Amino acid sequence: MFFIEINQNFGEHTRLLAPFIGLITIVWLFFIYYSYKKYGTKKTIIYFLPIIIATLFIESAGVASGRYLYSGYIIYLSVVGGAVPLIIILAWSVNLFLCMNMGKHFISKIYQKRNYLQIIFISTAAGLFGVCLDLLEDPIAHYNSWWIWETSLNGIKFFEVPILNFIGWFVLIFFMSIATILIERSRFSENRKILISITSISITGTIIFIIHGLIVRLFEFTGLS
Repeated sequence: MFFIEINQNFGEHTRLLAPFIGLITIVWLFFIYYSYKKYGTKKTIIYFLPIIIATLFIESAGVASGRYLYSGYIIYLSVVGGAVPLIIILAWSVNLFLCMNMGKHFISKIYQKRNYLQIIFISTAAGLFGVCLDLLEDPIAHYNSWWIWETSLNGIKFFEVPILNFIGWFVLIFFMSIATILIERSRFSENRKILISITSISITGTIIFIIHGLIVRLFEFTGLS
């Protein structure tokens, strides 16, 4: 069930939340404008809207599972029981756009063939860039309580952040990059590409959930989580 919640206790139990939200808002608006000017309206929708929808479901499920929570934000959205700040969903769209384009730029320098293998290389690089970004971002966020990990979670941690979180970042950005680039390079009309990018979220999301779930089970089986 979808709902929108307005929090009356902005900044509660957090540090420096207002500057963080302000920074993400500015960065998101900048990349939206940049994408619009460079790629046009329809490609910008393809780059940003699917990941916004996908991460709304993924983040809401993560909060509902009790693994982590967000406190002190203003606007929350929920689709499967967990309340997620709107700004977090927008931040995910920036993460994908930035990491995917960094992957494109990096791989194009060493592998020029426009084929499926190049898409795998680009998506892998994008996922690795995403992990590097999160290795910086998540410990800072945890320290300032921008999001709070459940302290009872076991397994390997990096600055109190579960290692599975970083693996999740890679899986999400990797598969969303593959889906986005495949649609971008298809021969369909721009309008149909938008439609496919939205309707294919269920397929991409299911793959992400299955792969990440298998990795979690593997970690549990080996005693790493």
